[in-house]
Amino acid sequence: MQLSVSLLALFAAAASSAAVPRASSKCYTVHKGYLATFPGDNPTKWIAVGLNKKNQVTYGAGDPRFKVEYQSCPKLPDQKASIDMYEGRIIVSGTNNCLTVTNPNGSEPFFLTVKKCGSNVIPPASQQWEWGNDFGAVVFWRGKSKNDEIGYTIDDHSNPVTESGTHRIELGCSNSCSSFGIKPKSKLS
Repeated sequence: MQLSVSLLALFAAAASSAAVPRASSKCYTVHKGYLATFPGDNPTKWIAVGLNKKNQVTYGAGDPRFKVEYQSCPKLPDQKASIDMYEGRIIVSGTNNCLTVTNPNGSEPFFLTVKKCGSNVIPPASQQWEWGNDFGAVVFWRGKSKNDEIGYTIDDHSNPVTESGTHRIELGCSNSCSSFGIKPKSKLS
């Protein structure tokens, strides 16, 4: 009997250690779901953004939604895993492609695309994102200075602003903006 209890404890320890990353400098997944917005003055559900055939992130165009993984990158500063706040990157599930700001050194609005990930230790600035649980699991681009928190631009009714003709979602906080979320399918409309 003691042998089977010991084996059970061994299996439990092995299973739990697989879920917790070892001391490493590489980025690792902490959250999975769909990249989504919470639009409108009185939102009830999250709405996933889409990905068009040019790998551009869109809103309201009917493009297919896509699964993502938020990865914490331990070498980036300000990691607070104990309160679910991370600095890292967002990858498209099952790929080596990251959510990338196309014009990170330009001026607002910024736009998003999906392209091959840079370093899996310290991603390029265009692929650095913040995950914060202080306002309910929010996601922001870290910005040019890496101290900004840049979300998607919103209009007077808190709906995402998109580029005319392309439906590319616009990022920027010089006027008004809101944070993204990474949500399971059950939380989407």
